[in-house]
Amino acid sequence: MLGDIAGTAPLREALETTNSLLEQVLDELRRVNADGLVTVAQELRAIQDALPTSTMENVSVAPSR
Repeated sequence: MLGDIAGTAPLREALETTNSLLEQVLDELRRVNADGLVTVAQELRAIQDALPTSTMENVSVAPSR
C-alpha cells in the first residue's frame, strides 16, 4: 500500500531498516537467553550434585491430615 503513495519511499526504506535491525536484536536476545538458560541449568545441576543424597528410608514424612 505504501508503494502506491507518492513520496513514501524514504518511509518504506526506514521501516525496512527498522525491521531488519529488530530481527538482529531478536536473534541476539534469543542467543543470550539460550546461553543464559544453559548456564542456569549447569549451575542448578552443580548445586544438586553438591547436595547430600538421601534415600526414602531415611526420610521421615509427617502424616497428612
